[in-house]
Amino acid sequence: MTVSNNKQRRAAASRVRAFTLIELLVVIAIIALLIGILLPALGQARATAQQVVCAAQMRNIAQLNIAYTLDNDDYVSGPNTSGLTYRYQMYVSPYTKGSDTLYFDTTPTTPTTTWDWMSPILGDAAGLSVNRATRTAQLFNDQGCAASRIYNDTVYHLTSIQDQEDFRRVNKEQGYLQVSYLAPRTMHWLPQGSNTKPQANGRRYKPIIESSGQASGATMPQGFVPRLGRYGAQESSKVMFADGTRYASTTDGLDFDPSTDPGHFSSFVSNNPIIQGSTAYGRDPFNSDVDTTNNQLLSFRHPNDSINVAYLDGHVASMTQKEAFTNPHPWWPGGAEWTGNDATPESVDYMEAHSGNKDVVKIN
Repeated sequence: MTVSNNKQRRAAASRVRAFTLIELLVVIAIIALLIGILLPALGQARATAQQVVCAAQMRNIAQLNIAYTLDNDDYVSGPNTSGLTYRYQMYVSPYTKGSDTLYFDTTPTTPTTTWDWMSPILGDAAGLSVNRATRTAQLFNDQGCAASRIYNDTVYHLTSIQDQEDFRRVNKEQGYLQVSYLAPRTMHWLPQGSNTKPQANGRRYKPIIESSGQASGATMPQGFVPRLGRYGAQESSKVMFADGTRYASTTDGLDFDPSTDPGHFSSFVSNNPIIQGSTAYGRDPFNSDVDTTNNQLLSFRHPNDSINVAYLDGHVASMTQKEAFTNPHPWWPGGAEWTGNDATPESVDYMEAHSGNKDVVKIN
């Protein structure tokens, strides 16, 4: 009798300890629910961490640009300073172009294109490669934003460059991540009427000058040059560069242009967010081939559709999409004359509200 009772008790205990199928399904459902609750929070935390890392990276680059100005008579690196050295045409034999000297192996601080403001300031500090194709990958992949994780689909104008095989090799071996950082062209271009053909040592240099058709939003102030002290009284509020991916095409996907002297910004400079036609930020890009939705997502890539912005005094701060579309003052040098042409409705309303009924409204 005792043995029988023990067997019955063990059998009963076994039945109590076992999971039924329904109980198992309930546990799985609870786990799935918890994962569903936790994943967005983890994703948000990851995105916030990437924004912090990006800000630190940008601060380092901004400080290096300030150091560059100390060695270059206060001029900031850009297409009309470090790039202008290579924007020339010999007007005596052998009639060579300066941009042709950028191909293949040069130095770590040689710009990859005439628009490249990053290599001259990062080359030595970051140990960039002497090879142009490899150096371009280092700028995109190693010196970019932590949230820039999309690879370029296409190397634009590849067959027109002399070192195309170098770019094919690097693209195959490691790929080129999306462009991370863009300088606003409104902080680099010379105003209308500037000398278009300065000549020296048998060379005719070609600075980049704003034409009447390019005077969107505001006209560049007369006498402006990209030099510290020439950006206005509120220089610490002026943008040096910001998060941004310049070009996603509806036909070719995400691409970048490695041409040594491209006609439109290359992968380092762009129109600013105030300009509706901006390829990187605008709602109505001048080029109809631009994939507007994806471009905005790739540029305003931090939490709450924000961008990190590096200013001319070296500090970095977050800027929401609404702020980027509304306030023009950070995006032009002081003294630029507001026109409102091709500008966002928000910025037009903002400047009208702050105009004080003046006939001529200028950027502070």
